Parts: sequence; structure tokens; C-alpha cells
Amino acid sequence: MDGSAKRRPASSAAASSLIPSFLDSSMTNSTPPFLFLFPPVNWRLLRRLVFFFLSLLLRLILLLLSPLFPSPPSSAPVSYQRSSITDSCSSSAPARALSRVLSVVSVVPVSSRKYQLARSLADRLLDENLLCFPAGRFQGINLSVLSEALAHAIRRLESVLPSPAAGPVDLIAGALWSGLRRIGAVDEDGIGSAGSTAAAEKLVAEVLWLAQKMAECDGAGEAVVRWAAAASLGRSALAADPRIQVGFVRVSVFLFRQAHRLQAEVCHESHGEDEDERASSISHCCLSMLRTWLPLLCGASSGVEMPTLSSSGERAEMVRVLEELIGRLNWEQQEEVLATWLDHFAACPDSDWPNLDSCYTRWYAESRKQLLK
Repeated sequence: MDGSAKRRPASSAAASSLIPSFLDSSMTNSTPPFLFLFPPVNWRLLRRLVFFFLSLLLRLILLLLSPLFPSPPSSAPVSYQRSSITDSCSSSAPARALSRVLSVVSVVPVSSRKYQLARSLADRLLDENLLCFPAGRFQGINLSVLSEALAHAIRRLESVLPSPAAGPVDLIAGALWSGLRRIGAVDEDGIGSAGSTAAAEKLVAEVLWLAQKMAECDGAGEAVVRWAAAASLGRSALAADPRIQVGFVRVSVFLFRQAHRLQAEVCHESHGEDEDERASSISHCCLSMLRTWLPLLCGASSGVEMPTLSSSGERAEMVRVLEELIGRLNWEQQEEVLATWLDHFAACPDSDWPNLDSCYTRWYAESRKQLLK
């Protein structure tokens, strides 16, 4: 009796010590029953959904704000006279055949092995036309077909990229979309992405190729005119994906250089009625280029995330080109362009190019002198 009585407290004490440990282990290892009713949370998908609805909200806000900030009146259509293109070129069999090849290049995806075949065929036909005699006639065929292809590519780009509201709201929109891209809202495939980045990249690359081919045919002026007139595309480029912006910057840099060359040629020509008219046309074209594409140069990353120009020397040379383009405008036009540069350059903290500080300082010093006269 005494032995059994002594063993009972020991066994009961052991049991009582095991019960709390069992309860503790069961509480730590078990999952509350109600959690089995919900699937595991995909935080990456949830984040992208939140960003998607945030982007929709931003679009709605910008749409509501756009009537409060009307866009400035558009300038008159830019024109540039060229003498080498005739109406008969577009109706000839060589022109139709070349146009057909360029149409195939525009619709075949880059991933297709037939794309390089069509592109090589177009290059070969364009180059052979420049070697044929008489050169002027076949050069006119090249220019006529290339100009139409460039216009078609620009129209397709305008349809692929979303068009933001016009006016001062663009500045806010560009900053907002840039911030969303940095935090991963709109630069990934799938939700929050435009879904047409690859198509837009292909079109921008083809625009650059067509512009270069036009320059080889002495048709750089026509390419500059078409690019300068694409004001809607310039606004869309401000909110485009960085990969697309790289292509836009390359096209703009190439055509800014061509505009600078044309402007320099006019300055060295003898002055006459025809020369003055051509000089006025080119000056108006340069102003339109600066209005349309200088904001993109300020907003696109220049070597910060994705290099757009290969070296610092190339960027410095482009700043010189811009300064000379601006310096050959009249006084009021210089003020307009420099004000546009300052607004967009200050609103883009990620980019420090193009820095036109010295150009702005020179203009301000001259304005002081004029005030004292």
C-alpha cells in the first residue's frame, strides 16, 4: 500500500509535466483550422495587381485633369522642299516592288528567320538604285518609297503606344510613370505592362534604319520633317518603357545631327529669295524638332539605367549640337526652347543630360544687355 501510494504521486507528477509540453508542441506545430480555407498568398502577383489598379487610377486622374490644362496651340505644319522626288516615281514598277519589300519588313516579326532575308533584300535594292544610271531618277524612287515607309512606321508607333493627355499634365505623367517603372509596376511582362514593348522596339529600330537610308539618298530633310511633326508620338515617348525610350533617343539624336547639318549648310549659302525661304523652312523644322523631342532627351535615362549613347564624348558632342541649333533660332524661339528644357530637365532627377546650363546662361546674359539698351 505504501509503495503504491508513493508511486502514484510520482506518476501523476510526470503526467502533469507532460501535458503542458504536449499542449505547447501541438500549439506550435499545428495550423489554425480557418487558414486551410485560403490558398497561399502570391505576394508578387498581389503587388502587380495593386500596381495595375494604381496605374488605372493615375490614368483616370490625368484624364480628369487634362481639361484644366489645355495644350498649347499646335504650330503650323512643317514643310521642307525637296526637288528629287517626282510623282512618277511612286507609280513605276521599281517603286512598287521596293515598296512591297519594305511592307514585308514592317510586318514580319524580328524573331522570324525571314525578317533578315527581307531586310537584306531591301538594303540590296536600295543600294543598287543609288549605283544605277541615271542616279537622280532611282534616288528619287528610293526617297519616295522610304518617305512613305517612314510615315507608315510613325503612324504604327502612334497606334502601338498609349497617348497621354496633352499639355502640362505630361510633365506629371512622365514623372509618375518613371516612378512606377523604378518600383516594378510597369516594366515587367504581364500585368501592368503595355504588352507591346517588342513591337514598339521593332518599329523604332526600323524608323532609325529608314531615316539613315533616307540620309544616304540626300533625303535627311524629309526624315527630319516627319520626325519633327510627330508631336503626339513625342508625348507618348515620355511615358514609354525605358527600352523603347532608348530607341527614341537614338532616332532623335541622329535626326538632330541631320537638322544641325542642314542648318549649317543654309548659313553658309549665298542669300537670295529661294535661299531665304529654304532657311526659314529649316529653322521652323529645327524649332519643331526641339519642341517635340528635347523633353524626351531630358527624361530618358542617359547611361543611368540603360545607356543610350556609347560614350561621354558622344553625349558632349550632342550637347554642342543642341546648343548650336538653339543659338541659330530667333530670340523668342530660344526663350521658348530653353524654358521647355529647364522644366523637363528639372523634373527628371534620374538624368543629368543634356545639360544646357551654359546655353541658358549665355541667353540670359544677352537678355540683360538687350534690356539695358
